[in-house]
Amino acid sequence: MNNLERNLGSLTTTFNTGNEVKNVGKDIYYSTAKNFGSRLSIKDYDMLTEKMAELGIGQVRITLISDEKIIVQLYECFTCGEMEYKGEAICYFEGGILAGAISNICGQNMDAIETKCNALGDGYCEFELTPKSIKPQTNHSTAEKEDNMVNLALHSLKLTKDYNKVEHKTKNFSNMNQRLHKALKKAVEINNFNKTILDSMPNCLALIDPNGIIIKINKQYNDFLNIDSKKVENQNIKSLGWTTKYKEVLITGNAAIWQEDIEDDEYIIFESPVAEGNGILRQLIPTKSEFVKLMLDKMTFLEREMKYYKNKVKEKNNDIENIADLSVDSDCMREVIRYMKKVSKTDATTLLRGESGTGKTLFAKAIHNESHRKNNPFVSIDCTTIPENFFEAELFGYEAGAYTGANKNGKAGKLEMAHGGTVFLDEIGEIPVETQSKLLRFLQEKEFERIGGITTKKVDVRIIAATNQELETMISKGQFRKDLYYRLNVININLPPLRERLEEIPSLTNKILLDFCREVGIELKEIGEEGMKELIHYNWPGNIRELENLVKRLAINSEQKMIERSDIAREIEITTKIQPIQALEGQMNQSEKQNIIDALEKYDFNKTQTAKGLGITRQTLYNKIKRFGISS
Repeated sequence: MNNLERNLGSLTTTFNTGNEVKNVGKDIYYSTAKNFGSRLSIKDYDMLTEKMAELGIGQVRITLISDEKIIVQLYECFTCGEMEYKGEAICYFEGGILAGAISNICGQNMDAIETKCNALGDGYCEFELTPKSIKPQTNHSTAEKEDNMVNLALHSLKLTKDYNKVEHKTKNFSNMNQRLHKALKKAVEINNFNKTILDSMPNCLALIDPNGIIIKINKQYNDFLNIDSKKVENQNIKSLGWTTKYKEVLITGNAAIWQEDIEDDEYIIFESPVAEGNGILRQLIPTKSEFVKLMLDKMTFLEREMKYYKNKVKEKNNDIENIADLSVDSDCMREVIRYMKKVSKTDATTLLRGESGTGKTLFAKAIHNESHRKNNPFVSIDCTTIPENFFEAELFGYEAGAYTGANKNGKAGKLEMAHGGTVFLDEIGEIPVETQSKLLRFLQEKEFERIGGITTKKVDVRIIAATNQELETMISKGQFRKDLYYRLNVININLPPLRERLEEIPSLTNKILLDFCREVGIELKEIGEEGMKELIHYNWPGNIRELENLVKRLAINSEQKMIERSDIAREIEITTKIQPIQALEGQMNQSEKQNIIDALEKYDFNKTQTAKGLGITRQTLYNKIKRFGISS
C-alpha cells in the first residue's frame, strides 16, 4: 500500500459522521476525495470493487454503464452505513472517490451525484456519474496543494474525533442509565400484567420451575389453599404435599392429566409444559365447575360434528366422480354415456331431460368432473326450492341495502360463486318468466349486475340445466321463453326412465344395498334371483330414486341376511297404497291439471299433504297451481 492509500485509510478511519463534512466543507471533501480517487491507479471496474472494499469504503455494485452515464450502488457505506435518517444525501467523500477512480477507467472527467443514501432512508447509496465537458487537468502544484489540504483536514478530524470519543462515552453512560431504568420499569409492568392475567383465570393456576419450585400462584389457588401466597411461592411442590407429575411432563414434553379427591371433592389436575421446557403450568379444576360443564358440552358437540362430517365423507366417497364411474348395463345408457364423454370436453350449454329420479344431478356432476373445469366449483341450484321473489337474488346476488331484510354487506349470487366452474340449474322450468330474461342476457353476454348494483360483473361458467317438463308445451302457453329455450338446448341429452332399462336393476340394486349396509354398519344383505324378478316386474314411476328408497327400507326391515321375494312384494304393495294418485312428476300429458285438482280435493286442499301425495315439493305445487290457474 502506497502513501496515498495510507492517507486515505487514515481519512476513512476518522471520518465518522456528517457533522465533520459540514465543518470542512462539502466541496473540499468532494474535490479532495476525487483527486485521491484519480491517483489510486484503478484500471477497471473489478479493481474498483476490490479497492473500495479493501479500504473499507463500501461494497460496490455497477448497475449501468452507457455513453451517457454510469450508475453505481454502494452498500455498507463508510459515511452513512449506520446512520439514522438525516433528510439529505451526505456521502460527498465516497462520491468523490468514485468520480476520480471512474474518470481514470473511462479516460474522461466524470462527476458523481448521489441520488440515494442511507441518510435519506433508502437502505443503500447510489451515485450517477456523467461526463464533464472539461477534461480534468491535474498538475504537481495542484496535487501538492490538495495533499496539504488533506493533511490539514486529517489533523482537524483527529482532534474532533478525540473530543467526540469522550463526549460519546459520556452520552453512552447516560443513555445506559436511562435504558436500565426503562427496562426495570417495563419488567415491573410485565410482572403486574402477568399477575392480572393469572388472577383473571377461573381455574386455580400455579407456575412451577424445572426444579419443582413454585414461582407464582393466582388468586383462585390462593383462596383455595386459604393461606398467604407468600408462604407457597418459592417453596418446593413436594414439600407442600402436592401430587405432581412435573418431571414426567418436562422429560416427555407432553401434558399430564388425572383426577384426584381433595377434601372430599373431585378435581381434575392438568400439568402442561410452558416456555420450551423451562417450567410447567399446573391447573386445578373442580369436576362440578362451569368450566368442566362447558368442556363436556363442547366435546359432545364436537362428537356430533365429527359424526356429521364422517357421514359427509362417506357420501363423498360414494359420489360418482366422473363418467367412467357410471355403471350401466343397457344399450340405451351406453349410448348416453358415449355422448356425454364427447359433450364434457366442450363448454356448450347442456340440457338434461328425463323423469324425476333418473339421476340428472348425478350425470351433471359427472360431466363437470370430466371437463377441464373439474378443479373449480360445481354449484347446484334446485329451482323448485327457491321462492319466486328470491330467484334473481339467488342467481345474481345483491348489493348492500338492495331491499328490506337484505344482508348489510350484500351477497354474491350462485353465478359469481361458480366462477371458473359449472352451474347446474335443476328443474329449469320453475324459473319465473321475469327472471328468465335476465338469465337469457347472461347466457348471451356472460355478464350481469347484482340487484341494486350498477357495476357489470363478468364471470366464466358453464351452464347445465335439467327438467322433467315439456318445455315446448310451456313455450306455447307463454310460461317459458322461446329464446331462452334455444340458448339452453345447445346440447340435449335424454335420460331414459328405469322402466326402459330394466336390465340395469340387478347391478343398481346390489350397489345400493352394499353401499347402504356399509354406511349404517349393518350386516350385508342379499337379494335372491326370485326377489330380483319381483323388482324387474315393477314399473318404477319414481325411477332410480324410488328403487334406492325401497332397497334401503328392505335392508333395515329384513331380519334375515337373504331378502325374500315376499319382503319385496310387501314393500311394493305398501308403496302403491300410499300413492293412490299416480306420481305427478314423470307424467307428461294433458291430464296434469286434473290430477292436481283431484289430489287437492282428496287431501281437503291441504297443500303439504297434497304435495306429499303427488311426490313433489310444496313450492312446486304452488308454482303449478299458479301456472294452471287452479283456485285454492
